[in-house]
Amino acid sequence: MLMTLSPLQRDLVEMGAALLAAVAVAAIAHRALTLVAGRLEASGSTVAGDSVRLMRQPVALLILLSGLYMAAAQVSGVASLVTRHGNYFEVLAVLIVLVGLTKAANRAVVWVSQQDGPLSHCAHASLLRKVAILVIWVLGTIQILLAFDIRVTPALASLGVAGLAVGLALQDTLANLFAGFYTVADRSVNAGDYIKLETGEEGFVEAVGWRNTRIRLWSNNIVVIPNAKLTQSVITNMTLPDRVLSVYTWCGVSYDSDLERVEAVALDVARDVLQRFPGGDLSYDPVLRYKEFADSNINFVVIFRAEDVGSQYLLQHEFIKALHKRFKEQDIEISYPVRKVVTNSAQQVSHAAGGAGLAASEGGAVNRTGRV
Repeated sequence: MLMTLSPLQRDLVEMGAALLAAVAVAAIAHRALTLVAGRLEASGSTVAGDSVRLMRQPVALLILLSGLYMAAAQVSGVASLVTRHGNYFEVLAVLIVLVGLTKAANRAVVWVSQQDGPLSHCAHASLLRKVAILVIWVLGTIQILLAFDIRVTPALASLGVAGLAVGLALQDTLANLFAGFYTVADRSVNAGDYIKLETGEEGFVEAVGWRNTRIRLWSNNIVVIPNAKLTQSVITNMTLPDRVLSVYTWCGVSYDSDLERVEAVALDVARDVLQRFPGGDLSYDPVLRYKEFADSNINFVVIFRAEDVGSQYLLQHEFIKALHKRFKEQDIEISYPVRKVVTNSAQQVSHAAGGAGLAASEGGAVNRTGRV
């Protein structure tokens, strides 16, 4: 039948057939990708299913664009025009791909922000999304310029020089930016952590931003630290490797005390405090360790664990009160610091500083004990 048609009619028929074929293939591809996405989501691969769903529209549009190009090339009077201006089709294809990649980048950042990972912080997730979209569209723009035979090498060289100048001008800002990325990716400091700086400040991390990190002190004030300085300082993170931490309480008893009895009483008090007040780690049994023979006491430390930083203060507060009360009940003495002065001279001793005299009874030894 095609033999009875004119060349123009034959071209139009072939053009229509190409368009119909492209529509059919695009519909089949869209349906197939929908089925694949549904199976992936049913198997628990939500991220993979979302990624396949995002591919449906760009793939279908690319198939339709290819069909339109081939259909236009079938028309004799249009074929040369299509060949001469085929770069416009290439630009459309690039734009379709860019839109698809932009959607994929947005979805990826949304997924990352929902995870408990190093990039879950909203500020850095938002920045990551903007950087990804910027890179995608810069590469797409370069491809579009190349489609029109526009040389981009001089422009890239100019951008390199301009980028160097901007980098030097924003050196501190960029240092803080990359330091923030390093801090979040390394997971050494996260929002909600309790940290102590080498300068003495300690508090809860409110946020790790693009430029600085904000720490809320116990006084409810905010300390703002540039990220570059934070990464260069020594930090004690009280919530790593986990939030449970040891609480050390120092005390001392007189040399006349029964150390076995002191240990039993102190540990009994510690266990009782952990049972009666919230925040104690009951899985860890308190311990007592004698540390030194001091001037007036035998010093020791009692160690137990709290579930978090905030609980340690209440537990230590109640433990000190209960231990002091129990020691009084058990007649266990916490001695005052004392100094014992022994004089064997019967003569008057002149005070070195003020010239005051100290008299002692003749021929006898005087013991004098004073509390400091």
